[in-house]
Amino acid sequence: MALTLDIIPDAQYDPTFQPEITRRTRLAQSITLSKFLGSYGDPTSINHLATPDKLLLAKQYYLHAQVLQTINSSPGLRGAKGFEKFRLVVSEGYYREGPSENLDVTDGINYLKTNGRAVVYEVIGEDGQIAFDKTFDLAVYLKNNINYDKIILNYDSYNPNGKFHVDIVLVMPEIIAPWSVTYNKVIETRFNNAVQATGEFLEVGQEEPKTSAPQPLDESKVYAVYGTSDFGNTSGQKGYFYPIYLDSTKASGSVHKHTFTEYPEIEFYMPLSNQNHAKSDYNANIYTLYPSNEVSASSSSVTSSGSSSAGLGNYWCFYV
Repeated sequence: MALTLDIIPDAQYDPTFQPEITRRTRLAQSITLSKFLGSYGDPTSINHLATPDKLLLAKQYYLHAQVLQTINSSPGLRGAKGFEKFRLVVSEGYYREGPSENLDVTDGINYLKTNGRAVVYEVIGEDGQIAFDKTFDLAVYLKNNINYDKIILNYDSYNPNGKFHVDIVLVMPEIIAPWSVTYNKVIETRFNNAVQATGEFLEVGQEEPKTSAPQPLDESKVYAVYGTSDFGNTSGQKGYFYPIYLDSTKASGSVHKHTFTEYPEIEFYMPLSNQNHAKSDYNANIYTLYPSNEVSASSSSVTSSGSSSAGLGNYWCFYV
């Protein structure tokens, strides 16, 4: 159930009272705006923003700063119990849209990062590595202890070295002046950008690969393909392409061909009447994620909530 309320910010850190919004603007005792401006070693400038936009951005990050301060211990402040030996760090903060970029304004994470609503976090242990179990635990802790618009427990295996990865995408509601917010409190689990469950967190872990003969793909299904186009006007573009058919006769009406560098010598077909190229996301309830070269169609399944877990491949998961 959505919760609407008016926030009363700490006057000492309220961006509204700051004469100028800069990277040094303090949002909490030990947190400045710079914490959210860019990823590791790649700071992003906000000098291109107008003064009102800088203020709105700082106000959105004020909400995130309160979460960071709640979790992390700092001089004079004790962090959340159970996470004393771990740090919640910003891995992806402010995102500046490119001149020719067309972001998804409905639910795209990059779009939500352009206005400070979404921040991607990693849980780091004392060894400097991502703490997988604690990331899951923290997602559950946040669900139960803070107000939020959406929390995504986000797993992926995109790392070129094959290393498994997990982070938490925390989305805060848009602040309506002066400080009115509506928290929708939605939770979600994703794997390789495919939604695995809504309303539940899944803990996903890597399994040893099984040596079983791949099953033939179902050519009657409508797929979404994540890949890099190497054909036609979309050549070089990377993202989700859908709807995609393996058999051109299964598509309705006229089609055009697609090929991808990740799937050499395989031709895919997309209807001319419904074209989605290089998107940042897709609807897992409508499209089946096309399996990688290492994962057969037999490894796809449907969870008890009805959400697709296609693309999980050699990974296990369970609900909380």
